[in-house]
Amino acid sequence: QAGPPDTGLSAAQLAATEAATAAAEAADLAARQARTLARTRTAAKREAIRNLRAVIGGDIDTIDAYAKATGDSGVYERAQIPAPKTPSEREAPPAPTDLRTTVDTDGSVTLTFKVAAGGGASYLVQRRTEPLEGSPTPYVFIGFADDEKKFVDSAVPDGVRAVGYRVAARISTGLQSGWSVTRTIPFGSQSNNPAGSIEPVKGEDQKSAG
Repeated sequence: QAGPPDTGLSAAQLAATEAATAAAEAADLAARQARTLARTRTAAKREAIRNLRAVIGGDIDTIDAYAKATGDSGVYERAQIPAPKTPSEREAPPAPTDLRTTVDTDGSVTLTFKVAAGGGASYLVQRRTEPLEGSPTPYVFIGFADDEKKFVDSAVPDGVRAVGYRVAARISTGLQSGWSVTRTIPFGSQSNNPAGSIEPVKGEDQKSAG
């Protein structure tokens, strides 16, 4: 059959359809090429930024070494970079939160908690006991929690009405957070909450490591 098929479309309409199809294919090809180019340029940008950071890091190391060697603290101002902080200027870490306890079948207590700061800290655990009669004992240091923010107390005293735990974070410079609120576990006939209860610490030295 000569000419276009008999579909009711005119030659002009068919030509317009073919032109639109070609334009769409060309636009799709251009878009795919643009995406490829964008990925290539993004990778190049990231590599350039990594290189820039390495160069600037080397510059800062050189400036720092020069300032220490000459004793000239004005080097940092002339370089328009902040002088490094001394360890004493670092802030103490925040106190641990969300203490939770579980009494295991062997009588040990597992303590877990959360911290808002990053890694690099150690976590001190203290315990106090409430005898069947009399006032609670002072807090005593019983160990460090592990990296999973967990501590297992396998030496819970016998014959007590309750035990309480609190935790503090300490960084390598020696700065220590305040103590967390106390998680208290009642025992005996008063134990209606084996998961423990929370009560605020009152009248305690917030910086004492025990």
